[in-house]
Amino acid sequence: MTSPDKNDNITGFKMFYQGLVNQFGQSFKLNQTYKTLKPLKWGHAGFHMCLKPEDCFRYFDTTKNTDLAIVKGSGTIITYDDEYNGYYDMYVCEKIKILKVLTRKEILNIGLTLTKDRLKRYITTLKLNNNELAIFKEKFKNDQEILTYLAYYQENDKDAFVKRMG
Repeated sequence: MTSPDKNDNITGFKMFYQGLVNQFGQSFKLNQTYKTLKPLKWGHAGFHMCLKPEDCFRYFDTTKNTDLAIVKGSGTIITYDDEYNGYYDMYVCEKIKILKVLTRKEILNIGLTLTKDRLKRYITTLKLNNNELAIFKEKFKNDQEILTYLAYYQENDKDAFVKRMG
């Protein structure tokens, strides 16, 4: 579902392939503003971004080399809420400026400080390596629900939820 167009400025997150390349092969540079000349349309035209980093991860294979950037969207902006799949606050912007590329450590630190509902979405979409998984398991060692999410989504234990309920 989309909301009406508005003129505004919002700051959020956008995923890229490594080197700030979008899914269409366009390269971006830090601190430059880009503008689309096409009419905005969710999934097709404009610059897509999310307010929460975990909502960006579902659009890219995070086992590949990717960049997560903090961006500012401006001009005409269309919002999109995918409540059915539990993802919110997604936008298509007429203009976008790349403010900062986050390091992997910064991305992990964000995950370690999220609320439980947001953390579950983070765990389901961002693939952690073994060292990162160990950090999350240690931090949440007393939270069986989060440990179950980690087992299922990160360790491929397809019986994790059954074991928890059993």
